[in-house]
Amino acid sequence: MAQAPLQSNHDAQETVRQRAIDLFIAGKKPSQIGRAVGRSRAWFYQTLQRYRNGGRAGLASRSRAPQRVHNRTAEAVEAAVVRVRQTILSGEEADLRYASIGANTIASELKRADIAPPSRRTIQRILQRHQLVEPRAPAQAQASIPEDYPWPCVKQANELHLFDFVTRTISGGGRFYSCHLMDQWRRWPVLRLIITKNAASVLAFLVEAWQEIGWPAALYLDNDIVWRGSGSAPRTFSRIVRLALALGIEPIFTPPYTPKANPLIESFNALWSANFWSRRCFQSVSEVQQELPHFEHVARYRHPWPELGLRTADQFAPDFIPVCLPSNFTQHRAKSLPLTAGCLHFIRFVDLTGSFSILNEPWQLEAEPWAGKTIRATVHLAQQQLLVFHQAQRLAIPTQIAQFDYPLDEELCPLQDCYHRPRPAFWPTGS
Repeated sequence: MAQAPLQSNHDAQETVRQRAIDLFIAGKKPSQIGRAVGRSRAWFYQTLQRYRNGGRAGLASRSRAPQRVHNRTAEAVEAAVVRVRQTILSGEEADLRYASIGANTIASELKRADIAPPSRRTIQRILQRHQLVEPRAPAQAQASIPEDYPWPCVKQANELHLFDFVTRTISGGGRFYSCHLMDQWRRWPVLRLIITKNAASVLAFLVEAWQEIGWPAALYLDNDIVWRGSGSAPRTFSRIVRLALALGIEPIFTPPYTPKANPLIESFNALWSANFWSRRCFQSVSEVQQELPHFEHVARYRHPWPELGLRTADQFAPDFIPVCLPSNFTQHRAKSLPLTAGCLHFIRFVDLTGSFSILNEPWQLEAEPWAGKTIRATVHLAQQQLLVFHQAQRLAIPTQIAQFDYPLDEELCPLQDCYHRPRPAFWPTGS
């Protein structure tokens, strides 16, 4: 049953409770407090619980008036909504310091406290009533992704990892890159800072992440030169691509300059910026490094995802046990890595002449009908072939529209047996 509303008058019983809390704050023991105010230890612990739940306001005496009002949220629930919002913004609780402040998170935290949450609209009205709603920046128009964009499909955890980074500069000096990796299926993130954006740093991050959460079947990323390869030489494979292939991972490159082609990781980057970077004024890179695990914890355990039915990442797949890289894995530290047989995928927009480019090399399709279309170009290293596919709609079966020879000037290594595993179908097959 909901608690009765709080009285505004400061009566004798409230005075006793306030005195008991004053003594508690002063460091007195429960037995001493009980003797001082003429109450039992059990009474003191009940009073202490009221104080912890509601602060000083929670010590006020409660009315004997009817406890329910039709169609009105219980005041105890309303107080809990306000308390969750204020707790997040205060930053005092590490587990919530960088949580979202919206209705979904508040409802999730109420459930965690065994309080039945009101509707999201009611939570929003409560926040408005207490002047706790922050104005939102107007949404900016975003370029739409074409209907024939071949989005990779995932059906299990660790089939596809999304990768990106954000760059920030500390006021007064200090630049860093926040690397973000996420398992698309269960929204499980890994975050680390690097000071220098080079292959060695990124490889160390990826290996550390895959030692913790397991390595994927495919890695979805943009065309940054560090992980794509040379900025001018054709058919040059970066150390990051080589390591991925050596682990049986298929890199999937989004079209250049198209962040919306990786919407989930871009949304996560925005969450990082709003809830972590903008919530406090960091004084040094080491301070960011120290606080980042708190945001990572929130993103894994306290952030409800609408796409997961408002479950958190740990609630969505609680029984998943990843297969991780061994802790003594060191292959990524070698100065040079061999090229392992496997596949790379490049999603590209065909220009008006029918041309597209991968790894600094142009390829030509017939302008009619492929100009302006979106294609997937798959390099089969073992076959030394470049296959081009078009997928008319998201769930349509891709059609192979072209095939080119793709000779290599170096020998390929076979995939080691320890990294063999069934290959998921990232695009519809019709079977």
